[in-house]
Amino acid sequence: MRSDMQDTYKPVPLTEKPTQDQEMQRKQHLAYAKTTIGITMREGGTCKVEETVYGAAIVMPQMARTVGWDRTMTIMAVRAWFFLALNCMMQSYLLAMLSKEENVMDLFAGQMNLCDFGAFVDRCPGPGCKGPGGTDITASRMYNWDSFLNRNFVKDSFKALFPDRLEDIDRLVDPGEYGVESYWCRFMCCFVFMIPCMQELNIILKMMELFYKIPSADEAWIEARDDLPVLGGIEEVRLKIAGMPMKWKVINLVFVIFPKVALWKLTCESGMTFLMETSGIQDIIVNSVALTFIVSLDQLIMSALMSEETRNIVANVEDYRLWDPTTSCVGDIALLSDDEILEKHEEAQALRSCGCKDFIDILPFKLFASLLLTLLFIAQYYIKYCKFDQENFRFVSKDVYLPKTTVMRWYQAFLPTFFPLERADKPYWTMPG
Repeated sequence: MRSDMQDTYKPVPLTEKPTQDQEMQRKQHLAYAKTTIGITMREGGTCKVEETVYGAAIVMPQMARTVGWDRTMTIMAVRAWFFLALNCMMQSYLLAMLSKEENVMDLFAGQMNLCDFGAFVDRCPGPGCKGPGGTDITASRMYNWDSFLNRNFVKDSFKALFPDRLEDIDRLVDPGEYGVESYWCRFMCCFVFMIPCMQELNIILKMMELFYKIPSADEAWIEARDDLPVLGGIEEVRLKIAGMPMKWKVINLVFVIFPKVALWKLTCESGMTFLMETSGIQDIIVNSVALTFIVSLDQLIMSALMSEETRNIVANVEDYRLWDPTTSCVGDIALLSDDEILEKHEEAQALRSCGCKDFIDILPFKLFASLLLTLLFIAQYYIKYCKFDQENFRFVSKDVYLPKTTVMRWYQAFLPTFFPLERADKPYWTMPG
């Protein structure tokens, strides 16, 4: 196949009979034209209901409504909403526990925030190398939190047993310092964690666009097909996304989209804080992958707990076209003849120029969106837990206050700004010096 065929092809005048090579060239050029024009006019993409409990909660009530709330479909719709509630409860509980670990239990263990302690340890000792223990961090004296806590416990035990030798203990027993092993690996793992979160955000936006574009009408989601033999079940019908009454749009927005958005936000915040508070290279790599389990819990419930009939119905629902051919510069490609398609393609090629728009189109939008979200949630972590130390030229932990109770309500995990935890008046740890 000639790679320059689309540039060397020239239409044959109607008065001449095309040769066999010219006919083959025309067919190939027509294939190029249909492909490029099709890609251009389908930039809006399609929306397929995701095969999770969220998708089942959207599809099954509409199927039941279509068949007049038949007993079988109604039971499947109620069951889909039950699993939606189960998923929301399980995800919110796990995320709340993760938030409690970082904001309550770690504080009772005496842990300060990691921030930039130990960052760029290869430049230490020197400016910016002071650790939470008040001494300069070096590679041979840097430990994760468990080791740092145990070493300090041993030193404090010696002081309690031998109060008359405090100076010797301070001079001879070195507990080391607490710090992050790799500053850039931590950022990379945060980005790896954000990739599935970006995928979830894209699904949320697609679902919101779907509710906006489908008609607010009582339309059937099941359509008969007369071209197939009677087989029974979903094989002889067409399952499609159609109009939805406005009340169902509101119900789905409140009970499907809103909980999914809230859980997405808490997942990003809790997961990012958890990763930023992990010091070891091995631990942070494993944790960045393990956190995606919470993101994919809705898929696990769908595949493992929901009935096969529900899964088949959701899987066989046709994609909904989000792009409108009437607004495209070429119109509906299905209504154009081959000659008109070639003409439109030639016009588009003639107008092609390497400008700013082409440069913007080359950039991968989702990649940059993932990077931006990663930076935003990391910045949120630094704003909430860290402060900039001019002397060390690093972000160090803010003063840490002990909570007054180990109880953390779910609304305190989801809305910590409006429902903050009660804390002691005096900090139990401040930056030495």
